[in-house]
Amino acid sequence: MVLVMGHPRKKEATMINLFATLSTLTRRKNRQETPLDSDMAARKWLKSLPEEFDYDTHHALVQGLKRFHAEKAVGNVERLKTLMAIEEAGLPLQSRIVEQYMRNHAAFPLAKQALWRESCVFWSQLAGAWFNLLKQAYKGPARLELWSWRAEITTRALRYASLEMRWGYHNLQPPCEAAWRRVHNIYRMAERDGYADLPVMLNARQTTSAREYSLTVLIGMTNPFGLKVSEIEAIAQLFESFPGLPLAEPGFEPGRHTHAVDLSVNEGAFVLDDNEPPGKKLRFFALTPLLDQLKSIEPPSSSGKEESIYGQIAKLIACDDVRRGSQRAYRFARVWVASGMGNILASLDCENGGRPRQAMETWMLRDESSEGMGFGLEASTALPHGRLIAVSRNPAENIWQLLAIRWNQEAEGQLLVGAQRLSHHPKRVEISFDPDAAGAAKTPTHAVFLPVSDTEEDLSNLLLPQTHYQSGEQLTFRDGDILYRVRLGQVYESHERWVRVGIDMLGREQIAAAA
Repeated sequence: MVLVMGHPRKKEATMINLFATLSTLTRRKNRQETPLDSDMAARKWLKSLPEEFDYDTHHALVQGLKRFHAEKAVGNVERLKTLMAIEEAGLPLQSRIVEQYMRNHAAFPLAKQALWRESCVFWSQLAGAWFNLLKQAYKGPARLELWSWRAEITTRALRYASLEMRWGYHNLQPPCEAAWRRVHNIYRMAERDGYADLPVMLNARQTTSAREYSLTVLIGMTNPFGLKVSEIEAIAQLFESFPGLPLAEPGFEPGRHTHAVDLSVNEGAFVLDDNEPPGKKLRFFALTPLLDQLKSIEPPSSSGKEESIYGQIAKLIACDDVRRGSQRAYRFARVWVASGMGNILASLDCENGGRPRQAMETWMLRDESSEGMGFGLEASTALPHGRLIAVSRNPAENIWQLLAIRWNQEAEGQLLVGAQRLSHHPKRVEISFDPDAAGAAKTPTHAVFLPVSDTEEDLSNLLLPQTHYQSGEQLTFRDGDILYRVRLGQVYESHERWVRVGIDMLGREQIAAAA
């Protein structure tokens, strides 16, 4: 019971305000509890949303999407039309929220974060709702009536899953394995059942499931973590504008296909060489025309010295063969780096009285994953792809990692560098060759031994000068108290005038026994 005391007119005004407040709360409660069980009910609910501010309208719509998604009702055509009605009303509103987000991104960090969260939840809820409807189209009781809608449902499920991943890139959040698994599985169903290329109208443009899948993979290949939010969106819109966007193909053609993705692995695409890679469910992309078009886009400045962001992205996609499925930890710290094999050998020699700091420089570490490290350097630094580096947090402890530069690009006055880890425990060794048939032996030289546990080929590797390599040749080297006898195998990679080769272990002995 509410008691209002005072002047009669004030009492009347206060009661009117109280009833108005209760009426507003009741309308809100009724609006929130309106069941979204039909197209008509959804459109009636949409008309009741607040209209004064876009953010409030958007937030109410997102809450309704959450409720729709949480209902987990049996999927049927009526429910599909309900979701389409919410989508139709939500996309223009989402577009205005995204415009605000892009405008406020640099100037208003707090507003930016709130708008990013609103947008991300919208994409996430749409992705989840359409994915659930897709499962109903295959396994639900109304699957027969939904069967003809599979292309519509699948294209939307892929589109919104891709946007959810893209908005994660904005906030330095890599896609989890479950996100890649969902995208791969959705595309596999569309491809298997023959509707991946069926055209669908979505947000006033024509697209297909195959095209939306390709857009998802391409954005993942641009290393979005090294880009500004505006650059990520500009590149995504440029890809979307290409009428002949390269699509996934099941057969491998050497010289034509440049990249591939394995649908059975929960990660994105990777660069191909001339040989068909191993994999259970490989799909291939021919990206040369797209990369040529990216390189042809002129930078906005008229100086002619600055390369456009599109040219940088083209180089990155073409050269980067590091799969980006692993989680990155952001670590900002100074580390010691030896660049090039001469400096690496000098640094690894500190146990024998060497002076490694003369061969090293300090780099700023930005992030690290199970596969490698990222650095931020001065923009003028020259680092070719494939350059070998040795990294240590404390050279006095003689603990090193060996990495190879895989990509670099300029951003905000810095050179961002990504390096793939080749070994956690590289060892400098001296190698001796067996005499040849004429009784002559090559001059002993130094090499770097990479133990088996560090290499993806399941073989120990050896880095040695290209002039000393001959396939099948036998040699010996010492690592601590162990003397190894090995045979040189195939070359995995060339690093300037050095090669990384596989080795077959022929025998190992303790030094005392060998003597």
